[in-house]
Amino acid sequence: MACLLIGERFQTQSKKLDKIESDLKSENRGFTKKELLKMSGQRDKLQRSLGGISAMKKIPDLVFIIDTNYESLAIKESVKLGIPIVAILDTNSNPDGIDFPIPGNDDARRSIDLYCSLLKETILNAKIEAPQNISGEKKIEEVKIDASNPKKSEEIKVETKTN
Repeated sequence: MACLLIGERFQTQSKKLDKIESDLKSENRGFTKKELLKMSGQRDKLQRSLGGISAMKKIPDLVFIIDTNYESLAIKESVKLGIPIVAILDTNSNPDGIDFPIPGNDDARRSIDLYCSLLKETILNAKIEAPQNISGEKKIEEVKIDASNPKKSEEIKVETKTN
């Protein structure tokens, strides 16, 4: 997961990226070939580091972190901004600052794929069901969780009420 950039540094880098992109797109540039190559290199570097967060209009509602040791900066920034954090915590992870800890293995590729696919399915289901469940009625959902063994699954009933 990419770390969030906050404050003046993010704004400065975002403005610099916008300026370089506008300079490279303009017809009457007036730059030498060497300057254009240098600016395109800077643009590529900024695009890699900022990526999709440069176009964000507001702070995220939630941050999902797989490896809390590697993404310690993202945790500090999320805590500072007051963004809730959902994180996979391994035995070597520090749970301080994590709002919704999920015990699990953050090293194995299969487990990371499982966590990401479950999160993706949950988000897609929430987007589909949100307009349908506006009436305020109680709804019982069955969620199947298969964390350790594909042959063995556990059913959990969740009761939700919307207003």
